[in-house]
Amino acid sequence: MLTLDHVWFQVSIVSFASVTALYASLAFMGARLFGPEVSSQITLSMPRHHIITKIALWATVLTPMTKYALEFAPFAIQLEHNLPNSISSRTKTVIRGAVGSFLLLVILALALSVPYFEHVLSLTGSLVSVSICIVFPCAFYIKLSWAQISKPVLILNVILLAFGLLLGVFGTISSSKSLFTSLKRAHHT
Repeated sequence: MLTLDHVWFQVSIVSFASVTALYASLAFMGARLFGPEVSSQITLSMPRHHIITKIALWATVLTPMTKYALEFAPFAIQLEHNLPNSISSRTKTVIRGAVGSFLLLVILALALSVPYFEHVLSLTGSLVSVSICIVFPCAFYIKLSWAQISKPVLILNVILLAFGLLLGVFGTISSSKSLFTSLKRAHHT
C-alpha cells in the first residue's frame, strides 16, 4: 500500500527528472543551434540594441536579489519574534523589513566592491544551493522517516546524498580555482 510519503517521493522524483531532462535538452539544443559562438553568459551573446536584451539583463540582475532576500527572510522573521512583546506588530513588521532591506543592501555593496563577484556567487551556489536542494532534503527524509523507509528508498536517498556531497565538493573546488585564477590574473596586470 502506498502511503502519502511514498506518493510525494515518487512525484518529486518525476518532477526533478522532468526538469533535469528539460534543462539538459535545452542546453544540447542551444549548443547544437548556436555552437561555440555563444558566450558562457548568454546575455553577452544577445544583441545590445533590442529591448528584450535589456529585459533579460534586468531579470538577471533582479533574480539574485530576490533569491538573497528570500534566504535572509528567516533571519529577519526570527529577529521579529525575539523582539519584546510590548512592541506593536506593525513596528515589528517594519523592523523586519528594515533588517531584510539592510542585509540586501550589504550584499549589493559587497557585489559592487568585490571584484569577480560572479565567482563568489558561484562559490555560494556550490555550497548553499546543493545543500538546500539535494543534501538536506535527503538527510532530513532519512532522519525523520527512518523506521518507515523501505530499503530501496533508503539506498536511493543515500546515493543522492553522496552525489550531492560530491557535487558540492567539486563545485566548491572549481569555483575556488576560478576565483583564485581571476585574482592572480588581476594581480599580475
